[in-house]
Amino acid sequence: MIYANLDIITRRYLIEKGLPIHWYLEVMTHSASAIRELSFDTLQILNAARVSINSYGAAILPDDFVDELGVYTQIGDALYALPKQDWITPIRIHDTDTGAFVPYTSTAQNADGSADFLDFPGLWNWYWNVNNYGEPTGRLFGASGGTQQGYKVFPQRRQIQFTDNFQNSNATILYISDGQRADNATKVDTMAQQTIHAWCDWKRSPNAAAKDSYEAATYYNERRLLRARKSDLTKVDILNVIRNSYTAAIKS
Repeated sequence: MIYANLDIITRRYLIEKGLPIHWYLEVMTHSASAIRELSFDTLQILNAARVSINSYGAAILPDDFVDELGVYTQIGDALYALPKQDWITPIRIHDTDTGAFVPYTSTAQNADGSADFLDFPGLWNWYWNVNNYGEPTGRLFGASGGTQQGYKVFPQRRQIQFTDNFQNSNATILYISDGQRADNATKVDTMAQQTIHAWCDWKRSPNAAAKDSYEAATYYNERRLLRARKSDLTKVDILNVIRNSYTAAIKS
């Protein structure tokens, strides 16, 4: 896969159309908007960002965030994936004196302050089957593994909420970008060049607002070709799906 920055793609457009450099800013603006349009479904742009976690265990999502692909914690030079925890509540609690958001005191804590299980430093959940000396008393046949450490994304808050037992001050998020940060240095798959140029033709034409114009049809056709070129579906895959449906069983 070959990449070119948006500056090169823009300059190629100017050369092909015989336009002077004075048109650079306008064409660059259209090229960046094409990246934003394509990033939703055809030409997904992947970004990674390190986010800082605040006092109540939440981090602000990047401005260009569309959807997360993974959230990681860094240990040394390695990244370790965190699991999603759908049980994390979107309801935040406040300090009654200051009104500031505060974290829950324990992921094992219920709304009434009681606890169902003990969270050991290893973050593996066990039941309260221990005596006063911390010795296990058995009856753990139904216990399961898994960590209570994790996260949940709340798009309506533009935040990602971490469990309170996640003690790191930051985390790394891999996400799909909406292309808002696209500029002349943005790297773009060269297969998308003609699609971007077709978008520029459309938006520079008198029919920029019409989706049934010749320029719009040209863009949508170029986008269709781009999707086909980037698809990993092969003739072998299609034949395999068809042949897998052939059985000797009676069909209704």
